[in-house]
Amino acid sequence: MMTTLLVVLSLSLTILSFGGAHAATMSFKNNCPYTVWPATQTSGKKPQLSTTGFKLAPHARFKLHTPEPWNGRFWARTGCSMDSYGKFVCATADCASGQVKCNGNGAIPPVTLAEFNIPAGGGKDFYDVSLVDGFNVPMSVNPQGGTGDCKTASCPKNVNKVCPRELQKKGANGKVVACLSACVAFKKPKYCCTPPHNTPETCPPTNYSKIFSRACPNAYSYAYDDKKGTFTCKGRPNYVITFCP
Repeated sequence: MMTTLLVVLSLSLTILSFGGAHAATMSFKNNCPYTVWPATQTSGKKPQLSTTGFKLAPHARFKLHTPEPWNGRFWARTGCSMDSYGKFVCATADCASGQVKCNGNGAIPPVTLAEFNIPAGGGKDFYDVSLVDGFNVPMSVNPQGGTGDCKTASCPKNVNKVCPRELQKKGANGKVVACLSACVAFKKPKYCCTPPHNTPETCPPTNYSKIFSRACPNAYSYAYDDKKGTFTCKGRPNYVITFCP
């Protein structure tokens, strides 16, 4: 009887911790011809998800649940391995934890991000695919089910192929492995939309952000790309996050 009670209590706590019936489901899928190491980060110093990093081989899938409310991001690391000191390191989007799990650390740009804002009570979810911190892997967020617009946020193209030389990040073999954003590369207010360019009027699209925008019109290309880059859906759909869609 005591064992049964403990199991029931444990299940109850699990349901509560993930927001009960309104918890959001994130289904990861790797369509890339190479292995990626997805990572998760919960914003606002809130508790992290049940995993903050995992391996996803080609054609593999993985499912994860978020609580509600929840605000955070997902991304894929590439070219990962253990170094000579026994630390886990990645060629792109490393989180500098030294482990497969990022433990709350964010990604080191350049990185393609999937961002979510999931409110309490089953309200309207906001989500996007962002290139504000650059690009490393094609990615899409496709809500299955739900009500409202529920459109696919996506950057399906390999932006590395159109990345200007001054934004290129190259790997050990000399090939371009990622593309920095102009903000990350130059750290100037006109590219980062920081003072005195911290309004939509004073921080319009630049020639660099337009490269991202043309390649991936359904993704955020710079900080004030809200009208084009933000998507919404109600009813807690199953979000399919695909790498190399």
